[in-house]
Amino acid sequence: MRHFFTALLLGIPLLACGAADPAPSMAVPVAIAIGSGRLVAIPPVPVDGARVAPHPLPGRLRLPPGPGLHAVVIVLHGCGGVGTNQTAWAERLLGWGYGSLVLDSLTPRRIDTVCAHTRQALVTRQDRAGDVIAAARWLARQPAVNPKRIGVLGGSHGGAAAETVTLEPFAKQADGLIRAAVDYYGACRNPEQYGNIPLLALAGEADTWRDPAQVCRQFAAAVGTTRDVTVVTYPNAVHAFDNPRLRERRTVEGHPLQYDPVAAADSYARVHAFLDRTLGPG
Repeated sequence: MRHFFTALLLGIPLLACGAADPAPSMAVPVAIAIGSGRLVAIPPVPVDGARVAPHPLPGRLRLPPGPGLHAVVIVLHGCGGVGTNQTAWAERLLGWGYGSLVLDSLTPRRIDTVCAHTRQALVTRQDRAGDVIAAARWLARQPAVNPKRIGVLGGSHGGAAAETVTLEPFAKQADGLIRAAVDYYGACRNPEQYGNIPLLALAGEADTWRDPAQVCRQFAAAVGTTRDVTVVTYPNAVHAFDNPRLRERRTVEGHPLQYDPVAAADSYARVHAFLDRTLGPG
């Protein structure tokens, strides 16, 4: 039932399956999770290194009030699909003056979750980087969107996808449309392929899900201090520390998840400043 309303809209048959593992994104039905805004369908595009989605990518576009060309941040869900943390980010971005496009990479592939290690290959970070490129190209054609002010922000699996977009093989195919990437606790990989898209990575030191704090520090060290890569880590914070709905600690796939209000508040301020610097103030 997680993607019921989106699936109906797109005419995609729902698959019968057992209850999915709870995910870092706190996934709930899409029509509820992504709140107000315009429901859109993004045409997938072929991208080298990614598997194209077989159906249009559902999304929810929210723009600030008033006329003009708006900056928009593509918001990527975690391994369990669109959930309440993406709603929170869409609202937070709107409060800063930025539009958002919450993008669903699982429903068009008829996948419910990729949280379990055995399901990771069903939808990869590279596949989702291709989705981001499709979304950026679609956004650039929208009359109310500034094509020079598009960014991407993701958490966990979506954070890894956001980082992947900054790698040269994907950055080249983004046609210069992605101007900033924010990776919340997704592991940073392949520093030798890093291009020139500014990257901000945020992770908890106590996060055991692929150890993003250590891996992203190593990534930044390999890239070097002359590149626009910033890694911020938080002592004692675990996975999903930015999600206000996770006030009670829980475990997913053996890894702890919990909101950390101090780390979250600091990260919000850093993301706000980063977007203002790279995309221009909302």
